[in-house]
Amino acid sequence: MVLTRYISKSCIIPHLVVANKSDAIKELTHVLFEKKKMKDVGPALDQVVAREVTESTGVGRGLAIPHARVAATKTLSCAVGRIPAGIDFMAVDHKPVYLVFLIFYPPTQQTTYLNFVATAVKVLRDPEIMAAIMAAENADDIYDILEEASQRLVESPEKVVAKVQTDPVISKMPDAHADLILLARMQLYQEMLDNAKTGKAELRQRIEKIRSLVDARILRHYDRLMKSQPPALVPVEGDTCQGCFMRLPSKFAQQVRQDVAHIHTCNNCSRFIYVV
Repeated sequence: MVLTRYISKSCIIPHLVVANKSDAIKELTHVLFEKKKMKDVGPALDQVVAREVTESTGVGRGLAIPHARVAATKTLSCAVGRIPAGIDFMAVDHKPVYLVFLIFYPPTQQTTYLNFVATAVKVLRDPEIMAAIMAAENADDIYDILEEASQRLVESPEKVVAKVQTDPVISKMPDAHADLILLARMQLYQEMLDNAKTGKAELRQRIEKIRSLVDARILRHYDRLMKSQPPALVPVEGDTCQGCFMRLPSKFAQQVRQDVAHIHTCNNCSRFIYVV
């Protein structure tokens, strides 16, 4: 995913001066509101703060990715704050955070959000890219670095399908694991199709190509979920299903983490689940 598809230059703050993570989240939320990326600050702030209380989104190596699913938003949007002095974000590595990606996304773009986060983490864990961003003079330069770095990671749908079919690592995975990869990709393309103004025929072709590879029984359940309560595939964060926001029984959540030979579904909403 190209990160800059969801980041405007006007939403990049190259010199964010804040004392703590609460202030950083508030400042970046107001930036998105001022740039008309969302309609109401209050509910968005409530959601992201509630998520942060559950578990810090400081993922280490100077990066934090606070996020929230907000029904009032139409598409995923991200504000970026660079904090040269660093702040305590209660990160997993207990080190200061220098770069904050604040993300809000609608319920219909769960997979888009997951792909965005995965791309951001992969890009920014490259020490050379992180150093370049910290040394950049302005928002335009940060934007260009993010665009170029994430563009290099983009694969064509044909390569994605070929990888699932032939990659030696994936081929050694249990079938359930490979099916999860396919479901995630198919759901992403469906979200793109739902929001696309052009290129719909190509997206439908990508979806059909992937559908042909998924186990028929899994595909039937996926279709029922997408029709009645999309998204069909959601992550589990902090033992909580991100589809229905119900906490999973501890023993079952542990089973989902350890048993990679099967695809699991939430015992409350029946969505496909996986642990991030």
